[in-house]
Amino acid sequence: MKHSEWLRLQAEGDRIVAFLRADGFNCRKQPRRLSWYLCKVSVSYTLTWLPAPVREWSLLPNDERPDRAQLLAQIHSVLEHRGCGRIAEPSPHKSQSFWNQKHYPWTLVRLLPNAQHYTVGRFYSRTEAENHKRFFGKWMPAAEFEVVFDADGVT
Repeated sequence: MKHSEWLRLQAEGDRIVAFLRADGFNCRKQPRRLSWYLCKVSVSYTLTWLPAPVREWSLLPNDERPDRAQLLAQIHSVLEHRGCGRIAEPSPHKSQSFWNQKHYPWTLVRLLPNAQHYTVGRFYSRTEAENHKRFFGKWMPAAEFEVVFDADGVT
């Protein structure tokens, strides 16, 4: 998994957890994982990112209780909200078209000699792109990076 994808998923998880905390859940992050332990009165689950081939947020254990179904519906509504910038359950056809300028207009580029550039990554927000620029600036001090707004295709 790419670092930019990890950071995006971490931010999504944080948004979900913030919403659930406001709803009265106690949430605890599990170290070095895209996973949080959630509990509220008699309900306790683990919110986790399931990688490929599933590629979605899930609640474990996978029981068929109505509490779990209601909690999953809340999580999907948070993901569908504009703040996350993605659909809740990507289909194989839609997931490829999602990574375009319309959804990720901020681009981090590495400046190369002879007026060339290399696209390092695309981001939903300028802040996220600037954070990556700072990160790469620390680890590659000889390289030059710029954050660019790519207006082509933005509606």
